[in-house]
Amino acid sequence: DSAAAAAEGMTAPTAVVGASGNVGKLCVAKMLKEGRPVRAIVRNYASADALYEFLQKRDVCPQLPEIVIADVADPAKEAAVRDALRGMERVVVCTGTTAFPTRAWAGGDVAPDDVAGVVWQEWSDRAFDVRKTLDGLAARGMCTPDVVDGEGVERIAASLDPSKTKRVVLMSSLGVTRRAEFPFTVLNAAGVLDAKARGEKAIREATEAMGAEWTVVRPGQLFGGPYDNNFYLGTLLALDKNEKTRALEVHRGDVSAGDTLRASLADVLCHALTCTHTRNIDFTVLTVKGRAPTMERLDAQIHDALTLKQPGAVSASDLVAAA
Repeated sequence: DSAAAAAEGMTAPTAVVGASGNVGKLCVAKMLKEGRPVRAIVRNYASADALYEFLQKRDVCPQLPEIVIADVADPAKEAAVRDALRGMERVVVCTGTTAFPTRAWAGGDVAPDDVAGVVWQEWSDRAFDVRKTLDGLAARGMCTPDVVDGEGVERIAASLDPSKTKRVVLMSSLGVTRRAEFPFTVLNAAGVLDAKARGEKAIREATEAMGAEWTVVRPGQLFGGPYDNNFYLGTLLALDKNEKTRALEVHRGDVSAGDTLRASLADVLCHALTCTHTRNIDFTVLTVKGRAPTMERLDAQIHDALTLKQPGAVSASDLVAAA
């Protein structure tokens, strides 16, 4: 049952891939605070230092996580990714890049400050063909959506420990299954939703082949801190909402649209690791007006949205009205 699964999840080794990202950091901090053993998987030593600094500032726990360097976006590091995931029973995947060219696309021999110039040069050299441009950027080792959200997640899926893996929770996006529809066609101009669809497929197929479980969580436009990785519009402008916008709305499948608070998303991702209601299912989570739910209320929301209303949504106000 849920209680037994949650108790097991408190002691089972859990990997957070993309642990130095804005959402990944929050997942690591939350699990450490709860006393869960965490293996934080990051791209490089600079990312490891950034994660250490973040956790020390928050003073979330008496001990720090095990940090492993393994760049999932680098084909040459596939063995390192496999080693990083060895023995991990539960895995949260928080990797991702921006939908459009930003400093986050830096990689290979291209520095963050050079991204815009390189993208323009590739685009003009390839007669403004988007697909050929993206392929050219990927060939240079840049962190495009194809490389990070597509190939990177496929590499994670191929590196899961078949003898140990029990549940993989993937942070994806709303609009993936609606990417041929407006306005998601705009968001998908550089292929980010196509790449995420590849990643989702890889995780589902890999886990099902080994008898493990998967969960795909679909947030909307992210807002709220931390504002450490300033590659996104929401972090560059420090977009936030007032304390009256902290309730959550949960939808089964890829439906609706809206915004999602990073801290709330981290709560949902961590909860999904052991929640019985989120086995082999995808769902959308949005932040709406209202108070932040307790973990008990969040569990009830997820249960009702994913098992009682199919398809549909349950918000905190539904639960309050029913109480």
